[in-house]
Amino acid sequence: MRADIVTRDEKKMRTLLRQAATGLYFEGPDRWTASPSAAHNFKMIDRALDFVSRWNLRDLELVFAFDDVEEVTTVPIDKMELKYSQS
Repeated sequence: MRADIVTRDEKKMRTLLRQAATGLYFEGPDRWTASPSAAHNFKMIDRALDFVSRWNLRDLELVFAFDDVEEVTTVPIDKMELKYSQS
C-alpha cells in the first residue's frame, strides 16, 4: 500500500444519526433506539446528511462511534452546513 493513500476501515467507525432532544438513534423507518450498536450505520457523512436533507429531518446530531460503540462523538447537523455568504 502506498503511504499517501488513506484507506477507510468501515468496521472501526460508524456514522449514525441521533435525535438531540431524546438521545435516541435512528434505526430504520419510524424506529429509534437507545443503543448506538443497534442504530443504522450510514457509513459515510454525506449519506447521513443526504438522508436528513431528503426527509427534511430536524434536531438531529451526526454521531461517530468507534471501537467502543457506547462511547460516541457528536456534531450538531446545523454545524455541518457552513454558509459563507447569502445573496
